[in-house]
Amino acid sequence: MKIFPTLICFFLITSTFAQKVYVLKQNYPIGKKYDYKLTSNQIIKQKIGDQNINLSQEIGTAYTFDVAANQGGDKTVKVIYDRINMKSTGMGNTLIMDSDQQEPGKPNPFAGLKGASFEMVFGPNGSIKKVNGVEKMLDNMASKMTSDTSQIRAIKASIGKQFSADGMKQTMESSFKVYPDKPVKIGDSWTVDTKMQMTMPVETITTYTLKLVKDGIAFLNVKGNLISKGGFDSMGTNIETDLKGTNSGDMQIDLQTGVILSSYLRLELYGTMKAKNQNIDFEMEGINQITGKAIN
Repeated sequence: MKIFPTLICFFLITSTFAQKVYVLKQNYPIGKKYDYKLTSNQIIKQKIGDQNINLSQEIGTAYTFDVAANQGGDKTVKVIYDRINMKSTGMGNTLIMDSDQQEPGKPNPFAGLKGASFEMVFGPNGSIKKVNGVEKMLDNMASKMTSDTSQIRAIKASIGKQFSADGMKQTMESSFKVYPDKPVKIGDSWTVDTKMQMTMPVETITTYTLKLVKDGIAFLNVKGNLISKGGFDSMGTNIETDLKGTNSGDMQIDLQTGVILSSYLRLELYGTMKAKNQNIDFEMEGINQITGKAIN
């Protein structure tokens, strides 16, 4: 007769454990600093008429996030560029730029980024609510590259498209807007829509699924779709895109702080582009990675 209360108790305990909920959000403590490294490796294939053009590109960016203030869960974070480097290979040529390597007499657009900073207001769900200080950052970047006033204006105009406040917001959200708007259980999924202006505009609709929680770390499965449909300007030429693709991989997040400890995503993007009434077949395969850790 005692077996039935024991079984009931067992099922209640099992059910309670299965229904345990977890809060995943940006919860950076004030005064803490975090080191983030983002890398992107891409292989791009283009066909224009009978001509095949193959390109490969590696981009790495290292940031320090200095958490300065809190207002209702929103954190003011000072973002400092520690390093940015790029290697691009195609059509028999290789271009290498690195903020850590400055050759005398040779202009290096990345040199002005080392130590450059701006502020962002980071919401609990990873959204970027405000970006401040980008104009000052651009001034500092340009002044490190030249003392000629006209050249400073030209440099700001050139890099301002990529490093505008809106561009920085999109870049940060595409990497860090990953959290659900409510507590989740193991097996729960949520969808996040972000936009990013790389060379071309790309919208990412990503579904995250909580697979496992172990030792204070949330393990997520990531799967989504990419869409690029619209126009952008490249070196004075208007290009129209009609591309689609996928992204998939996994992510690990510290439950207490919301820090993305690691992220590994494989991307595919394919379709057609049109420039000057000429169609371009386009394929891209890429791997994006993020690693994060506290440094104080």
